[in-house]
Amino acid sequence: MRKALPLLLALILLASCSFVTDDGERSEKAKVPDIILEGARYTLGQSGEEPIFITSSRMAFYSADERATAEDMSFVQYDSEGNVTLEGRADHAVIDTGTRSMDLSGSVRLEQKRNGMLIEAEALSFSSSTEEVEAEGSVYVRSDDGEFSGTGFKGDLREDAYSFQSIEEGIFAI
Repeated sequence: MRKALPLLLALILLASCSFVTDDGERSEKAKVPDIILEGARYTLGQSGEEPIFITSSRMAFYSADERATAEDMSFVQYDSEGNVTLEGRADHAVIDTGTRSMDLSGSVRLEQKRNGMLIEAEALSFSSSTEEVEAEGSVYVRSDDGEFSGTGFKGDLREDAYSFQSIEEGIFAI
């Protein structure tokens, strides 16, 4: 019994340890994905809506956080008749599988086919459930209404409502 006591104390201490990250913050345990898939295909959506089909060179799923990460990914959405309504790509994505939103980064391209809307940025957030887009950095947008470059872009793809915090240059088609 006496030999087991030090081992038991060591296990208790190790089980309650916290880790210090490079930036000095403490975290209890590293989050480890439930599954990692190479050459993955994933469907993001719910019953009664048109899902987004994601293809990625590598995806990791964290079910407790309702989150997935994707590398070198592309995505497409079809309407009920099989026509492409939305497509895009990014170098990296963090996907909230609960809210069906994606934080995309690295050479992001998002194209809505209905009105010829093309959005290019280094990073943007897209909610598939509300069809809202938001990008803080530099953004290039082209649509049937014209072409614009600026920062602080927000868009509602359902309502065709868009705004920039600041426009660097643009051409408006009348």
